[in-house]
Amino acid sequence: MSSWFDKLLEDLQKRQEEADARTEGRPFEKRERNVTPIEDGRKARRGSNGGAGSGPGAPPVAGADLPWRRYLLIGGGILGLLIVFGLLGGVVNLITDIMWYDALGRRDVLQTRLWAQVALFGIGFAAMLIPALGSIWLARRIVPQAPVRQLGGIEMPDASRIIGIALTVVAVLLALGSAAAWSGAWETILLFTNGEDWGVTDPTLGRDIGFYVFDLPFWRFVLGWASTTLIVVGLLTLATYAARALRWQFHLTAPVRAHVSVIGALLLVTIAAGYQLDIAELAYSRRGIDGTIQAATYTDMNAQLPAAVILTVVALASAVLLLLNTFFRTLWLLGLAVGAWFLLSILVGGLYPAFVQRVQVEPNELAVERPYVRNHLEATRAAFELDEVDTRTFTGKQELTREVFEQDQATIDNLRLWDYRPLLQTFGQQQILRQYYHFGDVDIDRYSIDGEQRQIMLSARELDIDRLPSQARTWTNERLVFTHGYGITAVPVDAVTPQGQPDYLVSGINREPLLPIEEPRIYFGEETDTYVVTGTTTEEFDYPREGSEARTTWSGTTGVDMGNLVSRALFAMRFGDFNLLISNQLTGDSEVLFRRAIWERAPEIAPFLLFDGDPYVVSGDEGLVWIWDAYTVSDRYPNAQPLPAGRFEGANYVRNSVKVVVDAY
Repeated sequence: MSSWFDKLLEDLQKRQEEADARTEGRPFEKRERNVTPIEDGRKARRGSNGGAGSGPGAPPVAGADLPWRRYLLIGGGILGLLIVFGLLGGVVNLITDIMWYDALGRRDVLQTRLWAQVALFGIGFAAMLIPALGSIWLARRIVPQAPVRQLGGIEMPDASRIIGIALTVVAVLLALGSAAAWSGAWETILLFTNGEDWGVTDPTLGRDIGFYVFDLPFWRFVLGWASTTLIVVGLLTLATYAARALRWQFHLTAPVRAHVSVIGALLLVTIAAGYQLDIAELAYSRRGIDGTIQAATYTDMNAQLPAAVILTVVALASAVLLLLNTFFRTLWLLGLAVGAWFLLSILVGGLYPAFVQRVQVEPNELAVERPYVRNHLEATRAAFELDEVDTRTFTGKQELTREVFEQDQATIDNLRLWDYRPLLQTFGQQQILRQYYHFGDVDIDRYSIDGEQRQIMLSARELDIDRLPSQARTWTNERLVFTHGYGITAVPVDAVTPQGQPDYLVSGINREPLLPIEEPRIYFGEETDTYVVTGTTTEEFDYPREGSEARTTWSGTTGVDMGNLVSRALFAMRFGDFNLLISNQLTGDSEVLFRRAIWERAPEIAPFLLFDGDPYVVSGDEGLVWIWDAYTVSDRYPNAQPLPAGRFEGANYVRNSVKVVVDAY
């Protein structure tokens, strides 16, 4: 392969020299590189001594004992240690994460995400580095040997090796950036590889909705990366040629023109592909109705779309002209290609759509845009699942009689009298029991009480370590003893005592409330954000009782094993807690509970969901559970209006697809 390539280069260079000779009217003769006496002397010295400064009689190297060498060595050592500790921390976090996912039976979630990120990192790194280094190598090979440049009778120094090393380092750093970009796009790429057609077609462009949601973001990412890579490769290539031209007399030969033209042609192909993606993204245009709607409009479909098609053809034609430029000793084809594309981009891509919008649309905008606004409204209703709403007319003229009240007695009995804000304060004053307990929120739910459906307001009594008295803030108390909250407080929405206080269904540490609770302990909740260790020689505090404290030991199944020295060392490093390694209170049955806040716990298991801002506690058959609404969300539904603010800001497709249930125990 190398021999064939060398022969090809030699043939191209010979043809170039013959053409130069014919142009200048002189006979063609093969030219060899000029070797100066200085260079001959260097070669002779290298041959006799085996290298400068070598041999037993060689003089000492000047500056060998300078302090900066020691500083450089020390600095390099410190940097190396920082890198090692950084990598060690990452490895520790990864291993303990694997243990956590294993404990929950969800290792597949971590593996899918981790392997995708690792594989994409490698792909992104190689896909940038290989063409960059390949182009640098090719540029060094095809530059013809020519006389060395001289300045005032002194030959220019050969800096090509140093510049080549510098360009290689730059290529590696840019490849790392490319790898990070690919790794960061793991969710976009997994959606592309696993996405399916929706069976619903966009009426404006005739594509399936799945293309917009799953495919278009992926192709836009790939195209942006490809354009960036080609620009980087082009700049590194030009820098390589410039470095060679610093020492040797440089000629724009046929191989050099071919090399640069191919890179430019590929860049124009990516530009042409970008115009095609621009056509699909007309479904997200903000041109219509003074920018108040997001949808394809009259101007988009009748001016911008044809312009994109024309510019696609022009970009591809320009790429072909650049390739033809390889066979001609002229730059006019290159100028024609770039000039035509630039001019048409302004005229066809910018001025023509603006002209259509101003002359044809704005004078009668509502009438012209009517079919596109209709498409926009239908798409928005479908995206938010409002297209099947049962509409009923309410006149407001129905008479309010005693019979109406009697028919709706169940509704009247559940009319809410309590406001959650003062009720939360009342809970904090009457039901807190100890200062280290905390009620974070009040939720509303329906329960069957004595055979009747009642609307209940309730709140979970969680443990807040920060509320412990200062004298109790010991490591044993914070990590081994005070591990969980206890129970709930609940009142009917309409019940009030004669003193104006809540009429509690569940209050205090009531073991037999009207609302039965099988397992009242709260190890996982909204306010629980610290790690604790269970299964130790020290029993956990359970709940306060008169004159004493109840004790317990957690018996759940989702703890992470800390029964051996290796696990203890790993978690000691993860949490920066040396006591986990040296404490004699830990046993072979000890387990660590971390990521206990449901805000952190659920998104780790389902990172592809968007969660509501208000999880609520429920008393179930087996104990307390948290229920959290989760949504599948996209901002890529074509022609649909995005939400302007809030948790779902920017989303134009929302489905309450999942109810997440987290056992508080």
